[in-house]
Amino acid sequence: MTCHYNPKDMKYSRIAGNSHIDALIYCCFERICEQDQQRFVKKFRDQSNDSDLIMHTYRELILGAYLSANGLSVRHDYLLHGETPDWCILDNTSAVIGITELANFHIDKRTEWEIKKQIETKGIALYHPDNFNRLYYSIWHKAQKYQTLAQNLQIPYVVAIFGWFEAAVDFEEVQSCIFHKDIGLFKIYPEVSGVLYFQESLGRYLFNYARNPNALQVIELPSGAFPSDVLERRP
Repeated sequence: MTCHYNPKDMKYSRIAGNSHIDALIYCCFERICEQDQQRFVKKFRDQSNDSDLIMHTYRELILGAYLSANGLSVRHDYLLHGETPDWCILDNTSAVIGITELANFHIDKRTEWEIKKQIETKGIALYHPDNFNRLYYSIWHKAQKYQTLAQNLQIPYVVAIFGWFEAAVDFEEVQSCIFHKDIGLFKIYPEVSGVLYFQESLGRYLFNYARNPNALQVIELPSGAFPSDVLERRP
């Protein structure tokens, strides 16, 4: 599904400067509260000179919209015991019942340089990244970040991973990091309830969830896509 918005219907006007991205931002805004909408608008405008930061913020927004589209009440950068996870999940009394933190997985700088050099000299780039170590430590870093908070509050903690196209990472590689028989991160970090991996495909975002069988606190999240085939718009 493709989101379409007339510029006159965009209450915050243009945000990212790209019509497709702006349309999807407004689709996401339908899924989050106005206070968080305004927080994202400010972030986007503060980052207007840094395209990489804009895309990081954009993927944070996609993640929250996906969680909301699947029936969860979420807040962005919600202050929780002095910490601000990317997304907090709330119950109907506004108590926090889960937290989610996003890691964006890029190619490494050396590979990026090699790709650029190949394109400049040959017009095409061929590369076969070995993602395991970098991906493992990317998840490890996020698992540590709110480990203590999740443990103290006894709430589920989900690490989300967005795989950039250039990194050529897939869900099987994520699974190899978390389920490895010797150094699997799910064994090491039972505070992590699961890992939610997503990537872009033809203008949509495809999500896959792996639940930690050793989790101290359990949360079930669906695998799926955002926007879905039929996006129900809120009044």
